[in-house]
Amino acid sequence: MHLTDVIGILVETVVLGSIYGLVAIGMTLIYGTLRILDMSQGSMVMVGSFVGWGVLVVAGWSPALAILFAFAITFALGTFTELISVQPLMGRRGFDFEMVTFITTFAVAIVFANVALQVFGPFQKNVSPVVSGGIDIYRGVDLSYQNLTMALVSIGLMAALGLFLARTRWGLAIRAVAQDLDAARLMGVPVMRLYPLTMGLASALAGIGGVFLGAKFFAYPGAGDLPLLEALIVVIFGGLGSLPGTLYAAYTIGLIQATAEVLVGTTWSLPILYGIILLILIVRPHGLKGRPEEARL
Repeated sequence: MHLTDVIGILVETVVLGSIYGLVAIGMTLIYGTLRILDMSQGSMVMVGSFVGWGVLVVAGWSPALAILFAFAITFALGTFTELISVQPLMGRRGFDFEMVTFITTFAVAIVFANVALQVFGPFQKNVSPVVSGGIDIYRGVDLSYQNLTMALVSIGLMAALGLFLARTRWGLAIRAVAQDLDAARLMGVPVMRLYPLTMGLASALAGIGGVFLGAKFFAYPGAGDLPLLEALIVVIFGGLGSLPGTLYAAYTIGLIQATAEVLVGTTWSLPILYGIILLILIVRPHGLKGRPEEARL
């Protein structure tokens, strides 16, 4: 392996890990707080890709506006999803809350995908790059400004989420609920108002990721399917409910995939990636940072 290959692997690791982390960290936040796997997160990526297409291509506005619109729209949709598919089930007995909400959020995702299919049609929409051009890092190792911006924005948003959870009143409330729901209620944390906020924030992060993924690939009604699968893999591999585990898993998966692509090509990179993850989970079923009990933020 030459130095150019090593540099290419490191660059691809940062790009892949950042976008995997941005989409998956929202699912981890939701699981840590509500104890559910939100299957609507993929549809938020899809909505973000269409927002990017509408703002960048149809309206011809700036990428900053595309990100702002994606944040606002998917935040609202995430809040709406919690209110109609999760909150009515809270406090009811006689069923598996985690499994039922898995199904209800998946149903919401199907509705969103079919609405997009009816509104935009089944064909892929070409989305303008958020940033054009690129640079040659080292002897043919190219990095597009699109990928660079995607990585920097993703890292910045994940850092901002960390600061929000560590420094703000609502962020501390989310952490309190994740650590001990009953104690948080006794301390006066408004849990029922916290849940829509959590799903809204997670959906907004996925929506911003969708703007970049739509510009990197296409915008179409099924654009969120693969990101949802990848986010699930990252969340489970990192340890359900563990934010540090999600970040470790995102960049670990990015490194494995980038290395496999260089050594054996893209055809075998995903089978090798999933095989390695399977072996690791057999040895450590709770993930990189998971615990025998439910993981906490």
